Amino acid sequence: MKKEVGLLMTLLTVGVLAACSSGDTDETQTSTSTSEQISTQTSESMTTDSTSTEMSSVSSDMDSDSGEDTATGEASVFDQLAKNFPNITLPAKVPVGEDKIVNAATDGDENDLSILYYGLDTQLAVNDTTLNNETAIAGYKTKVYDATEDAAAAVNVTADEGGQAVDLGHGITGHSQGAAGSTYLSWQEGNWSLTVRAVNQDQQDPTGQAKEVVAYLEEHMLPVPDVGQITIDMGQDDYLATTVVWQEDDRVYTVEHQEAISALEMAVSMNQ
Repeated sequence: MKKEVGLLMTLLTVGVLAACSSGDTDETQTSTSTSEQISTQTSESMTTDSTSTEMSSVSSDMDSDSGEDTATGEASVFDQLAKNFPNITLPAKVPVGEDKIVNAATDGDENDLSILYYGLDTQLAVNDTTLNNETAIAGYKTKVYDATEDAAAAVNVTADEGGQAVDLGHGITGHSQGAAGSTYLSWQEGNWSLTVRAVNQDQQDPTGQAKEVVAYLEEHMLPVPDVGQITIDMGQDDYLATTVVWQEDDRVYTVEHQEAISALEMAVSMNQ
């Protein structure tokens, strides 16, 4: 009888231990499975975040590169011209319109040079043959003469103080007179002679344009010439509409632009 009771107790003990072992195993498996799921989800989330960050970084780099290309492209035109013609003064600014890029075509050397400037949507190399089909918005010339007298004569000053006096502001008085269907308004500022031509048939008034020029020159310094001439033709709408030409010793510089103030900005940018 005692043996049977002992055997029964042993079987009960083994059963309890087996049940506990099974429960521990299930809990361990459940814990391990849950841990693996959390680890997998975390890894996937980190991978997604990393991919998103990389894509954002690439997009940012592309936007940055695009902006740098536009700025660098326009700067390269002026840099290339300065590299090709290092011994002469060139315009550091050529207004070509909002959202347009400066392009240029050259002809000649430093002793006799012409440059045409274009405002385009894209950047082309200097002297790209495509420019032959485009319309220039501005121009530049420089030439060395055999004598300073020849250089002075090439400026072709047209100062004329005859006609009706006109107050242009800032203590400057111009003189207006008519000839051959046009009205000419002229005045003097230092060694510079300035003339605005208006077309009577188009009912143009040179006074407003002249006052705008005078006001601009009150705030901005042109190169100091031996002699200089600024001619604004209100009846012309191409890049020759405004011409700024001046002498420095035996060399003559000329800048041209279809807009009067833009031509002055080109000349001012050459003041050294």
